Amino acid sequence: MIRRRPIALALLCSIAVATAGCATIISGTSQTITVHSNPPGAYVQIGHQTGTTPVTLHIPKGKDYPVEIAQGPDKRVVALNRNLDPMTLLNIIPPLWPGFIVDAVTGAITKYDPNVISVDFRTGQAVDYTHLTRFQE
Repeated sequence: MIRRRPIALALLCSIAVATAGCATIISGTSQTITVHSNPPGAYVQIGHQTGTTPVTLHIPKGKDYPVEIAQGPDKRVVALNRNLDPMTLLNIIPPLWPGFIVDAVTGAITKYDPNVISVDFRTGQAVDYTHLTRFQE
């Protein structure tokens, strides 16, 4: 007589491994982005989320979001670049190959750079870990 419990457990474990993406599990499907400004109190918008500096927002991965930072009439737009999340490379391990698909669908295959943005409105320049794309006046 075949024991069904160990077979069912093995099948369940196989399905769990096959449908799990490494970056989705380890890094998650969203990332925190922190925005600072000098002077503080600048209006920040990333996607549909807003706040005033200093602010930390949780942004879903997988889309291109411009970071708009405004201090009065002075407005800056900073690009969030997407890079490959190193945790995705764990999907190279043979039983985890389907994880590439899961990570791609959830957006966890990438991460944002920079994750800390600082803008100095007194000097007219973006500083620290920012990539300034354009000025708007």
